[in-house]
Amino acid sequence: MKRIISIAFILFQLAAVAYYGYLRIQNASHVKEPRSFGDTGDYFRDAGLPVFSKEFWTDARPPVTALFWKAVDSDPKRIFDVQLYFSILSWAVLAYFAALVVKSNLLKPLFFVVVLAFSLSRDVFMWDPFLGSESIALSFTALFLAAAIWLLLEWKTYKAILLIFISLVMVLTRDTYAYLLLMVALINIPVFWFSKHRTNAIAISFAFLVIFALSSQLATLGLRPYRAVLMNTALRIYPSDEYTEYFRQHGMPVDDRLVEMSRNIEPGKKFAVNIALTYDEDQEDYRQWALESGDSAYVRFLWFFKADTFQKVFTETAGQSFFPDVFYYTATGYRPIIKDARIAEFLYPTRFGLFFFFAANMIAAFLSAIAWREGKQLWYVPLLMILLSYPQAVLVWSADVNDIARHSISHNVLLRLGLWMLIFFVLDFLLTNISTRFPFFKRTELSAQ
Repeated sequence: MKRIISIAFILFQLAAVAYYGYLRIQNASHVKEPRSFGDTGDYFRDAGLPVFSKEFWTDARPPVTALFWKAVDSDPKRIFDVQLYFSILSWAVLAYFAALVVKSNLLKPLFFVVVLAFSLSRDVFMWDPFLGSESIALSFTALFLAAAIWLLLEWKTYKAILLIFISLVMVLTRDTYAYLLLMVALINIPVFWFSKHRTNAIAISFAFLVIFALSSQLATLGLRPYRAVLMNTALRIYPSDEYTEYFRQHGMPVDDRLVEMSRNIEPGKKFAVNIALTYDEDQEDYRQWALESGDSAYVRFLWFFKADTFQKVFTETAGQSFFPDVFYYTATGYRPIIKDARIAEFLYPTRFGLFFFFAANMIAAFLSAIAWREGKQLWYVPLLMILLSYPQAVLVWSADVNDIARHSISHNVLLRLGLWMLIFFVLDFLLTNISTRFPFFKRTELSAQ
């Protein structure tokens, strides 16, 4: 009986993935052409550099996206295809491991389908024809989650090595993931300190810290923090009297002409001040300051105005931080895969984004105590996906004042998928307990074993 059920489930998974792939590919056929944006040129330039050159690894953008593009000769149509098929594969892998780790045979097919259906949400698949790092980053995120729950199911060295490798590639796709790994590394140690996996957890944390240090070094060599300081000066500091005066008192050369310009920006000239800070000859003193101490001064500024830093994701940019509208980035010919708006909202809630954020975090905080008491290691993954959404939102708000909505997609995907995963893990826990107490459920589970 067990063999029959196993074969039936495998056939169901293959059929589901085939239909899922068909939906993704069929939907992609309606796209007229891939969508480019301001940073697209940077990735094309990087893809044209030799892989083993220093510039390839230390340029304005992390290198992995350019590596994918280089493999298809930077052809936009082929880039679209690569991102589409890599996304299909990655989410299918996550669905497989999600179903693998739950014990209840009643939940396995449902969990498998929900994970695939979740990735049919606009904020996941819309990035496939987008010429940026988003699609590849989300695909590696799915693989990272799959590797993490597979490792927690049973700690093995080869699984840990796989997780570390995927983590490295994920971080080299988007810098912000380095900070996610940093947070996970610091949380790992106290969570697993009193368990038999303490040494393993410390090793994983150490690897994550090394990846964070490597990412930070590459970013510094590529002047990415420097560029962020220039952008934040133009769009966050100069428009505020209080912020400008703080930096003036802490040694930043301030051009009052640019300050005035930042507060009276003409339509279509949003980046005029940033361009001036970057290229004008009379801003050389400012650029030297930004290169030498700009990033450290900006970190001190964030701490000095900590009330703004920790609260403005709610009071200033809640709509961008927790329910971002990124329809603007969809390619020409975009069509939703899930036609029914109610089902789409059910799978990926957006209408009450801020309420959803608070509700999910309260649920996760409550279930953390149960997970600790019951020793539920697998719950650790979705709990962190939810509870780390706020610090990631603060990080996005702090690091890049421009385009917060697009940069918030990753933690919003993790938040919503994390709640789905947590629901299934809790249901699996409840059904497993019920099966030991009620004969009907017990017979159902035993018949599959």
